[in-house]
Amino acid sequence: MIEPNSRSVAGKVGMRYARSTYIFRQYDPVMGLYRVETGLIRLGQVTSRGRLLTLRLVQPGDYFGEDALHAAVYGHHAEALTNSAVVGIDPVQLSETALLDLARSLGSQLGRVLDHEVNLQSGDLKSRVVRYLLHLADTPLGAEDPENRLYVRATHELLAEGSGSTRESVSKAITELRAAGLIATGYRHITLTDLAGLRALLAGALQPQLKG
Repeated sequence: MIEPNSRSVAGKVGMRYARSTYIFRQYDPVMGLYRVETGLIRLGQVTSRGRLLTLRLVQPGDYFGEDALHAAVYGHHAEALTNSAVVGIDPVQLSETALLDLARSLGSQLGRVLDHEVNLQSGDLKSRVVRYLLHLADTPLGAEDPENRLYVRATHELLAEGSGSTRESVSKAITELRAAGLIATGYRHITLTDLAGLRALLAGALQPQLKG
């Protein structure tokens, strides 16, 4: 939710959101563009069967809410996956430089979405889960513990959405990775205890495709 002390600077409004709160929901009237200052935002869409699909993850510096450029309502949800700060922007007030920045941001995000779609079609579930974990580790969901080990703050639900599977299947893959000593699990976080081993697993999964 928007904090009462939201600030307005040069036509832009800065807002802070706690984890698991929404900047806007699917079918809300458009209120403008947004840019992420800190944190991580998930854009998701609910299917006709009520399933939430993650469209893309929006990182610091990225723009989102582009429906404000061509529609009257937002076509998806925007949810803060971490405590986040965003800036609301009136698209009418964008300068030529800002428009170029917006185009670059959306182009970069499109590239990440396309890469992710390719990843969903590549390898078995275990390799897809590992690939998504390594991706999340490079976002604000990733951090280092006191022993300098990389970990990811992610639920099995999020990993299921990001690997094109179910929570039950992802839980089985996580159990196998933990048994192999590649990861350790805790409440809402997964520690990547053997990065070299995880990358070797991905390399091994890729070899049969290259040979084919």
